[in-house]
Amino acid sequence: MSDPSPSAPISLVLPDGQTIERVRLYEREQLGSGLWMFRIGVPLWQTAVGGGVEPAEYSTWVTAAQLRPLPGVDLGAIPAHPRTRASAPSRWAWLLDGRVHGRPATVHAEGCGNATDRAHPLGTMQALDALARPGTVACTVCDAAEALLPILTHGNDSDPGGTQTVGDPL
Repeated sequence: MSDPSPSAPISLVLPDGQTIERVRLYEREQLGSGLWMFRIGVPLWQTAVGGGVEPAEYSTWVTAAQLRPLPGVDLGAIPAHPRTRASAPSRWAWLLDGRVHGRPATVHAEGCGNATDRAHPLGTMQALDALARPGTVACTVCDAAEALLPILTHGNDSDPGGTQTVGDPL
């Protein structure tokens, strides 16, 4: 079943530089730091009940650096949620597991089954600060690595070719 909310096609740039054309852009949200995040849907296949495969859509949040607009596509109808001073973060909550038995400290998304009962809650900026410290990793089982690591690297890559990226807020 398709999502009835407004969406538009956009290109997604993968970590290895490949581009997936025409993923769906659903919404934009500004973090407290001012950085804009974009919720996209990537068409994939999934295992069907009873065997075989069926189409599916994988939804995730990315930064502007991972997106490229498509010529002639109007993104004006895509919902944008700018951060105001009065608004409080409501989408993400994080947990920090300390170093245990030689394992590194790990940042998890709240609710991650790999987090221990010793993990303590963090805000997004605290989670980013923790990940910037040597010896701290982001969990790859939950959304922590996928959501936080692109933010840490945002703006660290040079772009000598002047490649157009999606501006804030698109």
